[in-house]
Amino acid sequence: MMKPSAPDAFDAIDMDDYMTVLAIIANADAVLRPEEMSFFEWRMGRMLINPKLRVQFRALLRQEFNIEETIVEMDIRTLRLALRDGIFLAAADGEIHPSEVDAIRIIADQAGVDSDRLHEMWEWVRDGMEWMAQGPSLLELPLKERS
Repeated sequence: MMKPSAPDAFDAIDMDDYMTVLAIIANADAVLRPEEMSFFEWRMGRMLINPKLRVQFRALLRQEFNIEETIVEMDIRTLRLALRDGIFLAAADGEIHPSEVDAIRIIADQAGVDSDRLHEMWEWVRDGMEWMAQGPSLLELPLKERS
C-alpha cells in the first residue's frame, strides 16, 4: 500500500507540535467538519498514538492559537511534515477557506517553504483528492448517501 509517510517517519518529529499544527489549520475557519476530524484521527492512527494521548490531542481542536507565537520554536522537520499534511486536512472537506490558506502561508514561511514548493504541495493534495475520488466508481455499484 502506498502511503505519503511510513509510521517511522514520525519518529524524527515532535508529535505534540505536529498535532498542534494540524489543529491550527483545522481551527482556522472556526468550523470543524467531519472530514477534518476524520483526517485528524487518521493521522493519530498513522502515528500509532495510544488512546490516552489521543484524548489530549483532540482537546487541541477546541483551542484558539496565535499561530506565529505557537509555531515560532518548532523545528523545521516537524513544521514541513505538518504543513504538507495540514494542506490535505484543509482540503478534506472539499472547501478551502481563506483563513486556512492564511494559516498555511504563515506555517510555510516559518518552515522556510517557498511559494513554488508550497504550490507543489497544493498540487500533490489536489492530485491525491482526484485520485481518491475515482475509487467509488471502481466498485461499479452506487454508494448510498446518508440521509
